[in-house]
Amino acid sequence: MFFRSKRISLVFETGVLCFMTGIAFGQSCDSNEGSNTSFEKRSVGSHACVERGQDRPVIDGVGWVFGIPSKILLWDRRALNHNVSDSTVAEVTQYLDQNHLHHTVVRVNQYAPLEEWKRLTQNRNIAPGWRYSVGTLKWMKYTLVPGRLFGKDEYNPFTNSLYLYSDMPTLGLPEAAYAKDVSTRERSGTYAAVQELPLVSLWHETLATGEVQRYVRIHGSSEDMNKIRHDLYARYGMEIAGSATQLLPDGSGLFAIVSAVGGHAAATIQATR
Repeated sequence: MFFRSKRISLVFETGVLCFMTGIAFGQSCDSNEGSNTSFEKRSVGSHACVERGQDRPVIDGVGWVFGIPSKILLWDRRALNHNVSDSTVAEVTQYLDQNHLHHTVVRVNQYAPLEEWKRLTQNRNIAPGWRYSVGTLKWMKYTLVPGRLFGKDEYNPFTNSLYLYSDMPTLGLPEAAYAKDVSTRERSGTYAAVQELPLVSLWHETLATGEVQRYVRIHGSSEDMNKIRHDLYARYGMEIAGSATQLLPDGSGLFAIVSAVGGHAAATIQATR
């Protein structure tokens, strides 16, 4: 956890209620902007609604293995461990609540293609042209290449859904920051579609990394900031590598290693200063 005990208590009070209620009563957050009333009924205590996938030890074990490279590059076994704690979920939902992102659903280690398709068709913040072109392609990727096995923590602006597979708030918060970024754009669909392009995607990654640091400065301490820098900078380095290798696939593994190590080094230098 980033913040001190009082702040941790606040996170749980504001963030976990909907999460716990959704599990207890089997509720779904598959509605979106087109159906505000049903969505509000599922948001108890916190406006952010969370759904957690059922336990699948074998599938999650395979996903854990596929996540080993990220664990090594981030130097944290919690990366893509497919065992996301309530505290991590609470930190992400607190950020969403504070930025009034009430319609963003957080899918915790969940594979839900039918619900995602419904959210895609109902997302009125994205123009239909973008939803049924780029949005459909992202939905097909989500369906055919399940994030629960092969994916990463990610925000999908076309369905307004945030996918969490890691027990690391520093991986979930930048994606929540991207949700905030998209929500502030006058032409959200155009912006989200452009951000799918190689290298161009680094624009929103840069903004999200800066936003998370700003958020922690306000709500945390200097010690919290020093703790998250390594994760944030290493993650940013990995995003640079991932974007660049879409154009230059050769040597992608080495590129990812160099970028992640560079992120760790930059964090160390800045913390020393």
